[in-house]
Amino acid sequence: MSEHNKQSTPGGVPSKGRLLVVDDDTRHAESLAMMVSSWGYDVETAPDGAKAAGILVTRPIDIVLLDLHMPVADGHKVMDFIRKRNLKSRVIAISGDPSMDDAIKSLKKGADNFIRKPVAPVTLLKAIDDSLKRRAKDVEAADLKRRIDTKNSLHRLMFDVAPNLLFLLDVNGHFRMVNNVFSKVTGYSKQELLGMHWKSLVESDEVERIEHVFEERRTTPDQFPEVDLRLKCKEMSEPDLGQKPRTVLVALQSRRLYSLQDDKKVFFGTYGVARDITHYNKLEELNKYQEFHDDLTGLPNRVLFDDYLNFALTQAKHSETGLCLLNIVLDDLKQVNERYGHAAGDVCLKALATRLKRQVRKGDTLARIDGSEFLLLLPNIREEKSVIHLSEKIRMALTYPVIVDGKSISLQITVGTSLFPRDGENTEGLLQHAKTDFSALAKTRKRQQATSSNWIKLIKSNP
Repeated sequence: MSEHNKQSTPGGVPSKGRLLVVDDDTRHAESLAMMVSSWGYDVETAPDGAKAAGILVTRPIDIVLLDLHMPVADGHKVMDFIRKRNLKSRVIAISGDPSMDDAIKSLKKGADNFIRKPVAPVTLLKAIDDSLKRRAKDVEAADLKRRIDTKNSLHRLMFDVAPNLLFLLDVNGHFRMVNNVFSKVTGYSKQELLGMHWKSLVESDEVERIEHVFEERRTTPDQFPEVDLRLKCKEMSEPDLGQKPRTVLVALQSRRLYSLQDDKKVFFGTYGVARDITHYNKLEELNKYQEFHDDLTGLPNRVLFDDYLNFALTQAKHSETGLCLLNIVLDDLKQVNERYGHAAGDVCLKALATRLKRQVRKGDTLARIDGSEFLLLLPNIREEKSVIHLSEKIRMALTYPVIVDGKSISLQITVGTSLFPRDGENTEGLLQHAKTDFSALAKTRKRQQATSSNWIKLIKSNP
């Protein structure tokens, strides 16, 4: 019998499978080979275990008809070889030993069947048929496992390379899986995160809210709507005492996971997807800040100041306390811009804002509402004389020159005042009075300047 694999039987009929007969008794081996070949199988022979091992590693063999007692390497060693190499060949053990030891030992080592010599054709044919069915099941199971492993590997790859933070929690809320992005964003390694409870990454004041998101028994749908959540990150160095840990803001979506057991849904964990929106949130905060603040000085603008004024006015009415509004104007801003340039004018405005901030009390609100105009809100005013004193103090602080590129620029400041409830009981009335009061002061100053100029002319005309 040839030792080369055959794709078909001598009659051209497709082979039912490949068999290897291993027996040191040449006549018995040839007899078995002829019998099996007549049933439509490809057959090879080997005189001992060593040559059988060589054939098994060079070409696929479906079934080995294996004599247990041979020189060089017996059948038990061949079975050990098949198991260690994880070969897919099935084994039918054959022995002439009348004791049960060979049968028991061979079956323990993984043989499908045990047949005593002399071999009965019907018994052998049934044993081969059973082994081929087992092998087919093994191949099918291996193929299914390979496909599942491939699918799992693909899922794992997609899980790990996903651009968002992905995680899986067990029934008790501990991390079972996290992807690379989750680890990178939070600063924790996967080993540190696995087994950690989600509460360890959430601020204490948000635990109750997020607990509802992951709640197994809630009545809302399995998929929870997107919620914002701050995750605590691992500190790379020892944080200062009292310093809050670094956090990232994420938009979280989660879904409860169930398996079917006896036609019942059994909760086995939570799958979550989180998008890091820290950057977007900062941009949104910046946009909101710019919407309500002056670009040059960083002070609240007119829109935000109106909100502060309305709130302070409501509080003043409720507590029956006074409220003061100061309208502060840099009179000669236009002249400064024309003489020294707009950059110098901007320096003067920023200097004016800085000086004003130094004079105001805690709880006061300072805003820039126009090019040269500032508003100062003073709540909880008990006596009018305190306003007069503060106004004068501010006026004095603002009159000192500003140094720009080595040039000393004097500031001409006018301050208008309105008091609640004396000068108005609503925002419009108070703002109008502050401007009117400012206008009156400005007119007074102009009259004083005109009088002084006329007096000088009078002196010159009458030496």
